[in-house]
Amino acid sequence: MVSVSISYPKVFSTFSGFVAIAATVGLLQLLSHLARDRGKSIESELFRKWGGMPSVTIFRHSDNRLPSPAKLKYHEVLSKISKIKSPSKEEELQQPTKADEIYLSWSDYLRGKTRDQEKYSLVFKENINYGFRRNLLGIKWFCILSSIIATALLFIPVYNGGEVTNIIITATIFYMVYSFVFLFVVNPSWVKVVAEAYGKQLIEAINA
Repeated sequence: MVSVSISYPKVFSTFSGFVAIAATVGLLQLLSHLARDRGKSIESELFRKWGGMPSVTIFRHSDNRLPSPAKLKYHEVLSKISKIKSPSKEEELQQPTKADEIYLSWSDYLRGKTRDQEKYSLVFKENINYGFRRNLLGIKWFCILSSIIATALLFIPVYNGGEVTNIIITATIFYMVYSFVFLFVVNPSWVKVVAEAYGKQLIEAINA
């Protein structure tokens, strides 16, 4: 829309009216749902790359994100309150899939326990952060493509004999930075940071 407003002000004036109507009928909400669907669609591939769901792998004896004494304590507490027995190191090594099923059950139990957004505000915050970054990754290439199209729209009038104005240069720089962020910042590792933060907050909710 920025490019249209700069290069085609009359079109923008008409188009902005359609945007207002679209917002009224819920089109923007639809777009947010589509972004969420794209994010969910890449989630299983992310977990595969990471070696599992962070809120599950954090329980593994082989994982070093938590000190061993704290992890053993969490295992003991969760075994008691969920009535699902903790696997030993040997059992986890021999039957990793079965052990992960237990850890997933614990993770699901904690998610159900922490639905109170006020009491577990940090869990809620990290969950929002994770969803936001995951969804951005899901629509990464759409955002880059839209930036390329927007840049092209800026220069169509220039190609037809118009001048390269300061506002066109400024907008072009903005689109370049925007594309750079999506190309080099929005990636699985960027999403993993907040996914692990969510996993830690989730397990620490045991102490709440």
